[in-house]
Amino acid sequence: MTTSSPTRLLVLSAGMSTPSSTRMLADQLAGAARRRLEAEGRTVEVRTVELREIAHEILDLMLTRFPGERMGQVLAELRAADAVIAVTPIFNTAASGLFKSFLDAVDPDLWKDLPVMLGATAGTARHSLALEYAIRPIFAYLRAEVVPTAVFAASSDFGAAEAGEGADAPLSARADRAAAELARLLGDRAPAPQAAPAVQAPGLDAEFADFVPMGQLLGR
Repeated sequence: MTTSSPTRLLVLSAGMSTPSSTRMLADQLAGAARRRLEAEGRTVEVRTVELREIAHEILDLMLTRFPGERMGQVLAELRAADAVIAVTPIFNTAASGLFKSFLDAVDPDLWKDLPVMLGATAGTARHSLALEYAIRPIFAYLRAEVVPTAVFAASSDFGAAEAGEGADAPLSARADRAAAELARLLGDRAPAPQAAPAVQAPGLDAEFADFVPMGQLLGR
């Protein structure tokens, strides 16, 4: 019996402490995305990476261009991911240095056409626009496909349950909206075209099994 491959979500949390509000938001966004995708009949695999745990290897990669063992694993997971949830604290009206260093260290081509959900945390809501003017443009430059709703959480957002709309909606509602957009983006992605099978000419050795006749190459 043939089964579909699981949807692989890579969650990147740039929180600086343990526990951190950044990790709390990352977990909430990952949970919302998992529930939405599983409701559509998908099997979901979630892998969460705390960037603080590989901070030295991020710096080493920037300086030497050679990834360490743990950084190499994260890069492999990024290559294999169907979507990324990236969450950073806001420092001085921008993403944290750890978060930006990770983006600077990684090959930009890994982000091309990759669906990304963005999240950020700060002490007060006055930092919320940093997601739009400081962080979203980075992923636009990297040619990622960022969902329209970026989720910001101030300290007061955690545990809030009041009804609202837009930026005033409770955190869970904003997370669900972003998750729905991510699921829609994943659902709209067309499968990669499969190459036409090669025609094996009779009498050729196995090393020439992928031989393609000239007439087929010319489209005849």
